[in-house]
Amino acid sequence: MPAFLIRNIPVKTKKAIQKRAKRHGNSTEAELRLIVEAVAKAEAAAVPRPVLGFGTALQQIFQKHGVSLPDIQRDKSPGQPAIFE
Repeated sequence: MPAFLIRNIPVKTKKAIQKRAKRHGNSTEAELRLIVEAVAKAEAAAVPRPVLGFGTALQQIFQKHGVSLPDIQRDKSPGQPAIFE
């Protein structure tokens, strides 16, 4: 079975996981397996975010940095075909 090795875990985090394992009647290793499995299942079940268009993504970047853009109304009328005479 595959395995992970996780280094440099803060002491507080390690102790919290050990306490959680004890509350649930599991070993620390078993508790970590349950946690990882739950997170993986939640990620797999998550609804994917819709893909944004370029203009929408650009507008969100501007808004994030406090830049306001003028509110431009699109002309939604059909275009006229080009005439090459």
